[in-house]
Amino acid sequence: MFKAEISQPQPGMFDQHPFWLRICLVLMFLLAALIRCDEIQAPGHLLDREYTSAIFARAFYFMSNDQVEDWRRDIAVTTMNQQPVLEPPLVEYLVSLIYRVMGREEIYYARFLTGTFWLIGGIFMYLIAKKLLSTEAALFATVYYLFVPMGVIISRSFQPDSLMMMLFLASLYLIVNYFENGGEHHLLQASVVTAITLLLRPLVLFAIFFAFLALSLQKKESWRKIIDRPLMIFSGVSLLPAAVYYGYGIVFAGFMRWKVSASFLPHLLTKSDFWLGWFRLGMTVAGGALLIAAIIGFFLLPNRITRGLMIGLAISYFVFGVAFTYHIHTHPYYHIQLFPIIAICAAACFANIVTALRTTSGKVWPVPVILSLSLILFFAYRTERASLYQVRVEPDPRTAWKIGQIVGHSPYTVFVSRHYGLPLEYYGEFGGAPWPVRIEDPFYRQPGALEQSVQDRIDALGFKPVYFVITHFDLYLRKHQDLETYLKSACSIRLETTEYLIYSQCQTISKH
Repeated sequence: MFKAEISQPQPGMFDQHPFWLRICLVLMFLLAALIRCDEIQAPGHLLDREYTSAIFARAFYFMSNDQVEDWRRDIAVTTMNQQPVLEPPLVEYLVSLIYRVMGREEIYYARFLTGTFWLIGGIFMYLIAKKLLSTEAALFATVYYLFVPMGVIISRSFQPDSLMMMLFLASLYLIVNYFENGGEHHLLQASVVTAITLLLRPLVLFAIFFAFLALSLQKKESWRKIIDRPLMIFSGVSLLPAAVYYGYGIVFAGFMRWKVSASFLPHLLTKSDFWLGWFRLGMTVAGGALLIAAIIGFFLLPNRITRGLMIGLAISYFVFGVAFTYHIHTHPYYHIQLFPIIAICAAACFANIVTALRTTSGKVWPVPVILSLSLILFFAYRTERASLYQVRVEPDPRTAWKIGQIVGHSPYTVFVSRHYGLPLEYYGEFGGAPWPVRIEDPFYRQPGALEQSVQDRIDALGFKPVYFVITHFDLYLRKHQDLETYLKSACSIRLETTEYLIYSQCQTISKH
């Protein structure tokens, strides 16, 4: 009965004309690929995340390239090791392989890879929606997923979220397939792919497990029966690799503990601005009009299985936001888990409109509706791109290289620069750390947190600074007056221009 309810949608026009279905799918994916190639060399979505990945990819590339000078290889590896540890850098390693094939290092090569991941995710989005709804609805869902503006923008940024979405949708498809067909081999397929997904990017942990629990509850029809052998197998296989990697990094080695403290700020839950910021950012990412269509479409979903799955994913999104209080209201890409929910629910809405038109007007082709939706999303993307991509990498790469030469490509440099100094490090080929930001903002300041002195922050860097580089003068003068006082009193000016200020030969000051 579960299989009968989750599948067997009513046949539509595309089921009767598979040739036009293939044509429509090819055109959709071709247009989606072309859009992602639009100004492929332009800066990505989140520059500090993009250049963190670029630093890793360069180090991997240099380590395998005998023609690179030793000092460049050494500083590339040192700079990589100075970056905070996140997830396993698979995307960065794959990009380094592309560098080897192409024979040179270009960041925009990575965008072809991340865009490809997103397109593959679109295939799984289509398969999921087809299982849950119908062929026509699957086309609507795929159009949304491929062309939602923030999805296009994020998919052409050098960060692992495109891979995460591809693996997340693959996991979700295999989970739905298991509950539709049963069988331990289907369960193991879902478990193994989920294990890879959570190891490489655990942000979708709640979404995957709430999806599994929601479908399991629909099958068992009782919470008391939900803990069973399939759930134990799925949980054990799925969680083991991620638990070993992240558990070691957080609990035992401690090198990932910073991520937990930086992500979960519980005091934000009591602030209305946090909830409003979360809502506004979610609306912006998902698309306000499509979100409304999704709310309507939820009540038009054809069966309780699909409704239960959507409720499970919606609850997981809320739990995820509460767990990542800092990022959920500041980082747009933390909302992309909404896309499958919006895609399926909005697709149900549009599919019902087409069905109603066919009933009242006779034969109605959904192709014009799909093309119209594609154009709407395309122009929405162009508008969004215009607002997000008017970004320049500062300082200019040539200026960064000059700074690198002046500081002797030292790995012991402290900098006040845009995007945590990552573009500066990347193009200047030197290492170090950004000067710690002050915690004076009452919104983010943890209760009881105390401001550190300049010397305290120097001691916490983990190395003795040889150079201080300032390129972001506005931030320096507004937020780091204590650093300015220290540099003027304890250091010598190495070089000063209108673009940068470099100090060296600093003396240790006594703590007060």
